[in-house]
Amino acid sequence: MQKIDDDDHHLQDVKNEPEQRTEWSSWIEFFLSCVGYAVGIGNIARFPYLCYKNGGGNSLLHRIFTLTRQCITFFVNYHTIHKGYSGKIVITFYFIVTYLGLGYAMMVISGWVAIYYNMLIAWSLYYLYSSFAPVLPWSTCNNTYNSPYCFVDVPKNGSLYNIPAIGEFLNFKVLELDLSFQISFALLPHLVVCLLIAWIITYFSMFMGVKSSGKVVYFTATFPYIVLIAFLIRGVTLPGAVKGIEYYIVPNFTKLAHADPWVDAVGQIFYSYGIGFGSLIAMGSYNKFNNRIQRDAFYVILANSGTSIFAGFVVFAILGFLAEITNTPVAGVVTEGIALALVAYPQAIAKLPSPHVWAIIFFIMLMTLGMDSMFGMIEAVSTGISDRVKNRITKRKPLMVLIICICFFLIGLICATKASVFVVSIMDKYCGGRSLMLVVLLETIAISWVYGANKFSENIEEMTGSRVFIGWKFCWMFLCPACLLVVFVLSIVQDQPLSYAGVPFPGWTLYAGVGLSLTSFLFVPIVAIYRIIKENGSFSEVP
Repeated sequence: MQKIDDDDHHLQDVKNEPEQRTEWSSWIEFFLSCVGYAVGIGNIARFPYLCYKNGGGNSLLHRIFTLTRQCITFFVNYHTIHKGYSGKIVITFYFIVTYLGLGYAMMVISGWVAIYYNMLIAWSLYYLYSSFAPVLPWSTCNNTYNSPYCFVDVPKNGSLYNIPAIGEFLNFKVLELDLSFQISFALLPHLVVCLLIAWIITYFSMFMGVKSSGKVVYFTATFPYIVLIAFLIRGVTLPGAVKGIEYYIVPNFTKLAHADPWVDAVGQIFYSYGIGFGSLIAMGSYNKFNNRIQRDAFYVILANSGTSIFAGFVVFAILGFLAEITNTPVAGVVTEGIALALVAYPQAIAKLPSPHVWAIIFFIMLMTLGMDSMFGMIEAVSTGISDRVKNRITKRKPLMVLIICICFFLIGLICATKASVFVVSIMDKYCGGRSLMLVVLLETIAISWVYGANKFSENIEEMTGSRVFIGWKFCWMFLCPACLLVVFVLSIVQDQPLSYAGVPFPGWTLYAGVGLSLTSFLFVPIVAIYRIIKENGSFSEVP
C-alpha cells in the first residue's frame, strides 16, 4: 500500500475530477449560509447565561481570547478540507483510512442534532401562534391550565410552589406536564403539528440544495439582526436596562483564575460555530477551488462572535428591565439555555407596550435562527449520503432531501410527546457533547500529525497562493488538541446529572444518553477495523 508521504497528488486529482458539482450562485450566499448556520439560538439563549454564571464581563474576555487562540484554526482547517477534497464528508480523510469513520460519525451527529433542534423551532412556532391571542396567555393566570400556585408579578406568600405565569404556560400548556413532572410518551397533537410544519419549511428551503437554501438565507440570516437592533433601541429606554448592561460588561476578576469560565468559553465557541458536524465541509464543497479561505474564516467568526456580544447587550437590557419590575437582582432573572428564550424573554415582552408585536417578531427571529442552523445540518447529511451512495435517489436532490426530512420527522415524534423537554434535554447533552469533542480531536490529529501540518500548509498555499502563518501550525499540532483534551476531561470531571425544574431525571436516561453518544462515535473504530481487515494491513500501513 502507498504511504501517506508518497501521495502528493490528492488536490490535483480533485481539481481534475470529471464530476461537475453544484456551486453557490454567489459568494454572499455562501457567507450568509455560514453565518446563519453559526449564529443560532444558542447565541441568544446560552451565551448570556454563561456571562451570568462566570461573572458578567469575564465571558467577553474569555470569548475574545479563545476566539483568537483556537477557533480560527479550526475554521481554516474545515474550509481547506472542504475545498481541497470536494467536501465529501465520508471521504474527507480518505488519505488515512483509519479515520474514515469520522465522516459517518459527523453525519450521525448532524442527524441527531437536527432531529431535536427542529423541536426547538416547533416550540417557537407554538409560541408564535399563541402570540396572536387577544391576551398573551403567559401574561395572565386566568387560563384553564393554570394552577393555584400561578402568579404574574409577585409570588404568593406562604407557598413553596410558586410558579410564574410564563412557567405554567410552558410546562402545563406547551409541554402538558403535571406538577409531579412524570415522564409520559403520549403524543401531543399541537406539538406534532408544529413539528410537521417545521419540517415542511425545512424541506422547501432545502429541496434544491444550495440553489434554494442560498436564496432563503437572504431573509433568515439578516432578519435576526433587524430584530436585535430594534430590541436594543427599545431595551435601553426601559427602566433597569443600565443595571442589566452593567452586570454584563463589568468583569469579576476574582473568577478569572478559575477553570470553569475558560472551559465554558471553549465549549461555547466550539458548539457555537458548529465545528465537527460536517456542515462546514458540506457547504464549502460547493465553492470554487481557489476561494479565499482565510477571508471566509475571518468574516464568519467575526460575525458570529460579534453577534453574541451584541446580543448580550440586548439580552441584559431586557433582563435588567425584568429585574426592575419584579424587584429582584439581575442574577435572579437569568435562566439557562432554552428557558431563557421561552421563559425570561416572553415574561419581559409581556410587560412592554404593544406586547403582541414584540412577541411576534421575537419568535419569528427564534425560528429563523433555528432554520439557518437546520440548513447546515441537513446539508451535511444529504451531501454525505449523495457523495457516498450513487444511485437514482441520491442523484435527485429533491427526492433525497424529502426522504431525509420524512425519516427525521418520524424519529423526532418522540420529541413531540409529554416527555418532550426530557427527550430534548437528553439529546442536547449526549448527541453532540463528548462524542463531538472526540471526533474533532481525532480530526485535528489526523490533519496535523498523520497527514502532516507541513503538507496541509502546502495545500492551503496551493489553493490560496499565500503562505500559511507558522503560528497556525503550532495551533494545529499542539494548542488545539491540548485544549480539546482538557475540555473533554473537565467535562467528565465536572459532569452534572440532568434535572428539570429541580426534579432529577430517572436513572435510565443516563444509559439512553450514553447509547445515543455511541451511535455516532462507534463508527470510528468499527469502520477503521473493517477497512484494515479488508485491506489486510495494519494501523501503520494504512494509506
